[in-house]
Amino acid sequence: MSDKNVMKPGDRDALLAAVVAKHPDAFIAAIGRNGLCVPLPPEIAEVGLRPVEGASSMLGLVVDADQRVVIDAWTEVIAAGVANCLVRLVAAPDRKARMHILDATHRYGVYIAVISGSGIAADLTLHPELVRPRLVTMLKSPVSVVTEVGPEILPLLGWAPEELIGQRTLELVHPDDQQRAITGWMDMLSTPHGSARRVRLRHLHRDGHTVWFEVTNHNYLADPDNPRVAAEMLDISDEMAAQEAVRAAEQLMRRLTETIPLSIVQVGAEGRITFLNERAARQVKAQVGDALAGALLDQTEPVDRSLVGAALSGVLTGEDTDFEYGHREPGAGNRRIRANLRALTDDSGAVTGAIICLADVTEEALLREKLWRQATFDPLTGCHNRAATMTALEDALGTADRHAGTAVVFLDLNSFKPINDRYGHAAGDLLLSQVAASLRSAVPSGAIVGRIGGDEFVAVCRDVTGRDHADRIGADLLAALSAARVHVAGSTLVPHASLGVAWAPYGAGDSDELLAHADAAMYAVKRARGSADPRVSLAS
Repeated sequence: MSDKNVMKPGDRDALLAAVVAKHPDAFIAAIGRNGLCVPLPPEIAEVGLRPVEGASSMLGLVVDADQRVVIDAWTEVIAAGVANCLVRLVAAPDRKARMHILDATHRYGVYIAVISGSGIAADLTLHPELVRPRLVTMLKSPVSVVTEVGPEILPLLGWAPEELIGQRTLELVHPDDQQRAITGWMDMLSTPHGSARRVRLRHLHRDGHTVWFEVTNHNYLADPDNPRVAAEMLDISDEMAAQEAVRAAEQLMRRLTETIPLSIVQVGAEGRITFLNERAARQVKAQVGDALAGALLDQTEPVDRSLVGAALSGVLTGEDTDFEYGHREPGAGNRRIRANLRALTDDSGAVTGAIICLADVTEEALLREKLWRQATFDPLTGCHNRAATMTALEDALGTADRHAGTAVVFLDLNSFKPINDRYGHAAGDLLLSQVAASLRSAVPSGAIVGRIGGDEFVAVCRDVTGRDHADRIGADLLAALSAARVHVAGSTLVPHASLGVAWAPYGAGDSDELLAHADAAMYAVKRARGSADPRVSLAS
């Protein structure tokens, strides 16, 4: 958008003043550049409107069906400086309210949102969305009886900590997963002291619904003073729902293309069209008597022409095949087509022709890509999420492709909580994103960076020749962080971290143990800080 279409700062100031004056009972909020709510600037807090408190973003205040409207308005205000839209608030879903959003960054460093309208009663309270914890720690006896559990268990499973003390953890597990829970427990019992084993289990909430957890059991049963198992229970319900959505979407599209083919073409033994329905005629731009190969290849993306040509030739020799290819549709751009080719034969088995079913699966491919990303990557930093990181580590250790060895670099930011406390979570999120970008730019080719906790990152590197090589990678990551800068509220934040490195040669090592070694090395660095202040600790 050209500058002439952007409202000038002075005009925005006047518009904000007019909106505030016209709607004295309205709600007001400040929004950072990343779209998340931030504290109101003092000058704005003094205008007398009711502040929106506790919300992480404007999306949490409106009904689900209107969230797209808010997103569109946010896109507009970024481009033009002002926007407004009609929405239904969760607190008053039966009446419309107007949301005004203005770019006030030139004066206050934030965007300002004002919510007004007949749906805003004087006694209306805007309830922000509730944020549920995802991790709880539980201590268990040698026979898997709960001895201690964190307060996070209440919002996660609906039980107060004191209600679970003395209970067997198996009673919380979904009946269909109890055998897997037992197997995982027995596997953990056979590990050395301090080792850990992971298992994914469905647990039953107090109200009966299912919650997925990734349970990491740490074996401390050899401790003579306090034999115990320390379990970290990570709620992965969203991740499992995303994976299930991928499976459901793929199954749905498969069934649809089996039962409702969009385009059907029949060809004879020589590859000339003997029948095609109306949809197929429009798609391949051909008619009965035309050679299908020529008509289809004219519409196929160049990179896929050899694939399509080989498939058409193969089906006329009796080779059934299914594949996807790129199709150029005039007026509709590039499309993704799924082709199902089936040979037709006579009683003697000789090929007499073929049936070709063409289905437009562009939306499925986009959805598949979107859901895969949701199930694989952390939405804030773009790093691999915990589950994807562990999968990458297991693959690096167990791949059939021989390589020198695998390094794990475990990195924990120093003094991250004070940054959140002083500058707000938006600044913390910005710092995490910058750290992630710096780490990804510094890891070797083929390595991945994962975010496995709030301020914990792990790099998984293949083809690392030895401990010295792994140590150099860790040093490179610290150097990349030391060069990073994040500017927040007039201050410059430089991320610092404690870092631990672990390495295993090809064909050796267990993913949980290797990660635990790197974790332990990192904590050794934290304990050593204050004297020599080492930055890297190496473990094998």
